[in-house]
Amino acid sequence: MGGVLAGAYATRHEGEPRIAVAAASMLALTVVAPMLGMARAALELTLDTAARKPMSLTTYARLADSPSVQLAVADAASLIDTAHLHAYRAADDLDRAAAGHRQLTIAERARVRMDTGVAATRSREAVDRLVSVSGAGAFARTNPLQWIWRDLNTASRHGVVNPDLGREIYGRSLLGIAEQPTFII
Repeated sequence: MGGVLAGAYATRHEGEPRIAVAAASMLALTVVAPMLGMARAALELTLDTAARKPMSLTTYARLADSPSVQLAVADAASLIDTAHLHAYRAADDLDRAAAGHRQLTIAERARVRMDTGVAATRSREAVDRLVSVSGAGAFARTNPLQWIWRDLNTASRHGVVNPDLGREIYGRSLLGIAEQPTFII
């Protein structure tokens, strides 16, 4: 398993681009990918809700009319964009290494780990803001927004995208510290 995590696969087909990609880096990205979709779906649901739902205990006929909702939606959209940008950079790192038939360096793998942690965290933060915009009704069992919120909160805490560990791994790499707290980099 250690060889697989380091990108050394047993194969009869040497030279395949996937052979050069460390499994741990790919795994982290595959865990983050659905989170990006969930965050986008939450934004779409919230935009739809904001266009038709009044804001409780206010004079706003629609959530969309409230400046605080406008700001929250803008912040959430920016957080989702940030998550995508980090995930795409991690994917680009993997693609370049695969196309070059080379292993990612430890520094590159550390950055992928950091980027996937950032993508997970920003996705979760975005959905948290969107749930707040939608109000307590977002937690109704029939509301798809609560499913997204719950699933994303669970997925974003998977060990392979643990943001604090990703930060530690990346920081150690930047500081030239070879010893890492995990072999899954």
